[in-house]
Amino acid sequence: MSEQYYIISGELTEDTLTFSLNEKVDLATYTATGNMLVDSDSLSFVYLLDGGEGYSYIRFQEEAWPMLNNILTNDLTVFASSEGGNSLELIEMKEELSYLVENIKDNSNYGEEMNQAVEKAFLTAS
Repeated sequence: MSEQYYIISGELTEDTLTFSLNEKVDLATYTATGNMLVDSDSLSFVYLLDGGEGYSYIRFQEEAWPMLNNILTNDLTVFASSEGGNSLELIEMKEELSYLVENIKDNSNYGEEMNQAVEKAFLTAS
């Protein structure tokens, strides 16, 4: 069964960015896929987790994008964490996010609202 988890905060250290999930999750039951999608209807980037019998999703809503932008501008290891110190490295996130941001730029398929939001958060902030 697919679950959706939302990022509620992020903590940046010298070489690590750790995002906290909105609920307690046993992240040990998931494998990071290194794949991301875009949900332009809800203005979010979505990281896929493999749960063995299907995918679950970590959603990065627009409010989390300033923290996401750190991934593009710094060499960081990225983690998702849940209550109880349980965490999972989100592999290949920089490559995926960089590709998606570049692909969204000037691409009408994502809609004007998504284009403008991405440009504001990622392209003018760099």
